[in-house]
Amino acid sequence: MPSPCNRRRFLAGSASAGAALAAGSVPSRAQSTDSDPDPVDHDDLEAFVDDAVESELAETDASGAVVSVVHDGSVALSKGYGETVFDGTDVTATETPVQTGSISKLVTFTAAMQLVERGEIDPRSDVTDSLESVSIPDAYDDPITLAHLATHTPGFEIRSRNDTVGDLAHRQPLAKSISSYRPARIRPPGELMGYTNYAAAVTGQLVADVDGSSFQEYARREIFAPLEMDRSTFAPVPDHLEGDDRDALVDALPWHSNVPPASGLWSTGTDMAQFMLAHLGAGRTDAGRILSRGATEMMHSQWFSPHEELDGMAFGFFERIRDDVRILYHGGSGPSYGSQLVLVPELDLGLFVSFQGSQTGAAAGSFEDAFLDRYVPTTDAALTPAGRPERADEIEGSYRPFPVHEHTTYGKLLLSTYTADVEVRIEDDGTLVTDTGSTSRWVEVEPLVFRRVDGQRTLVFHEDGDDIAALSSDGMPWAAVPITRLDDLSVQAGLALGASLVALSGSLGWPLAAAVRRYRGSPQSRSGPPRRARLAAGGAGGLLFGFVAAVVVAFALVSTLDAPSLLQRPPRGFGLLFVLPIAGAAATLVAVGYVVQAWLEGFWSRPVRVHYTAVVCALAVLLWLFRYWNLFWP
Repeated sequence: MPSPCNRRRFLAGSASAGAALAAGSVPSRAQSTDSDPDPVDHDDLEAFVDDAVESELAETDASGAVVSVVHDGSVALSKGYGETVFDGTDVTATETPVQTGSISKLVTFTAAMQLVERGEIDPRSDVTDSLESVSIPDAYDDPITLAHLATHTPGFEIRSRNDTVGDLAHRQPLAKSISSYRPARIRPPGELMGYTNYAAAVTGQLVADVDGSSFQEYARREIFAPLEMDRSTFAPVPDHLEGDDRDALVDALPWHSNVPPASGLWSTGTDMAQFMLAHLGAGRTDAGRILSRGATEMMHSQWFSPHEELDGMAFGFFERIRDDVRILYHGGSGPSYGSQLVLVPELDLGLFVSFQGSQTGAAAGSFEDAFLDRYVPTTDAALTPAGRPERADEIEGSYRPFPVHEHTTYGKLLLSTYTADVEVRIEDDGTLVTDTGSTSRWVEVEPLVFRRVDGQRTLVFHEDGDDIAALSSDGMPWAAVPITRLDDLSVQAGLALGASLVALSGSLGWPLAAAVRRYRGSPQSRSGPPRRARLAAGGAGGLLFGFVAAVVVAFALVSTLDAPSLLQRPPRGFGLLFVLPIAGAAATLVAVGYVVQAWLEGFWSRPVRVHYTAVVCALAVLLWLFRYWNLFWP
């Protein structure tokens, strides 16, 4: 299985940080600095940003945006564009509240690094030693540490509910939100990367417990106040909004974060500029300091990588190497916003962009690409394969993010529709092609290590003994594990359709046939075992199809009534529906007994016995699908 690589420190001068913070220092990959990025011309910057933002606003349904760029220790640009999605007013960099989404995690892990710097938390010790308000169940020999939380390697499944609420009245205190639904631990910590809000939420509670205050108050006191980020808050609604402005924003929001350390930060363009300046300025700005130089370098160093050839994770930041220039970044998006934060320490350059409206994730990503292409340009390679890859037959196939494939609740079914499988195939010339809805082409550069043909990304297959165990790639938030043909959604859809038709031929066909016989005055089928056999199999089908119908109706009602989703906040009593598939399984077991009895005793004709057997087999297939998707329990 993959493990953290042998890391080498990125910054040549960071040995002092390691000496100052030896307890938690983690070196990172060294990178050469032979690239020659375009210098940032402040006179040209505004014109470029204006054109790029206006292009995105014209080509997407985004209504407005804010952009902040910092360079050489100062704010080079902080500007608003278009209209807010909340009330149609003009976007400004200083006043307009913006949702940062998962960029919130950077503030959370900065807060945690402050406690590491003070010696109040050991990033390599069991977090349960410091957690007081919540607990993490034991599951493996190795404990979960703060380092695991900061690199998304604690081994949790994706928490499929309770991260958001549709109504502020349902918002919970952080400790209760964390404890009300705890995701299962499905992998040993430090083994595979699996991005999740839960890790950041637990980190926020860890900060609160160690400090003895709320996380919201800690962030205000220790990060926002020193940096004069006066418009930033983890409150559900920005503090400075009142009256109609507050009501308009609340009414416009489709949901609210129930895990603020992971996704609940409200800020402004100018405030986020100060946060970037602090990280690029060795932990300080002209306003104040939030980290020492050593702690900042420690936070920015690489803490985990699935493989020495792959980009990895800093302490909360994702890492990207772009023509030997190291970039730290994080994004955040939701139904009405898309935000990106990018730091280029080598150039003392930072970007924060947030779009509002629809198609905002695509707009923010496209703007980020344009910005990096201009100021951190790349020289594309033209790699060609030398032949067929080693172990080509073993690596071809389908792969699924492990937090989805190994998920333990009914959320697995919905999560599988949100994340794409990775299809891997080898072309005749030896090029490896990955397909997740869009395709990428890769060339093997060493056994099981592939580089994209333009030279800008790397993909690695991990081994467990002699078997291919997982796939990881630069920028991929989850490791993906091999799946079989039976795991394939299209195969399962075919099985479900075929089994449903056969099962319905009994559940609906037998009652209809009986009704026709009664109408015609024909003799009815015998009572006793034959009748009870059909009742068992038909009832089993009715219970399973009844469950599916009830869930579909519940989803429709939730959508119509604008109520919390079944995935995030199931209504009271929803769990009772899961009695239906359990009862259906029991009835199917009874029907299996009648299959044996029918063939031993010979009641019914042979064609009828064959049909009954087919119906029961179809029920067994449906039950296997129910079990696969965890539909026997809420």
